[in-house]
Amino acid sequence: MVKKQKNKSKLLSEKFAYAFGIVGNIAVLPQIIKAWQSDAPGLAVSTWILFTFIGIVWLWYAIEHKAKPLIIAQVIGITCNLAVIIGWSIHNL
Repeated sequence: MVKKQKNKSKLLSEKFAYAFGIVGNIAVLPQIIKAWQSDAPGLAVSTWILFTFIGIVWLWYAIEHKAKPLIIAQVIGITCNLAVIIGWSIHNL
């Protein structure tokens, strides 16, 4: 009985991990749009570069531990971070 509850709990936490890994990155969309539409004054590109490197470390960890929800979240996050950096670079370099 206890094992069945652990499996349910694990399944539920995995579903939340997938959902929040995807939905959590939607918060970056306004920054992506701002970076691509203008020179984005006030956007700290160094912060987005740091976020990208942090994401790469977490992706490496997730791959080593075969943590699929974290892999998906990090791939999406790194992609979003790079989108901000590239959009800013187009207008500022």
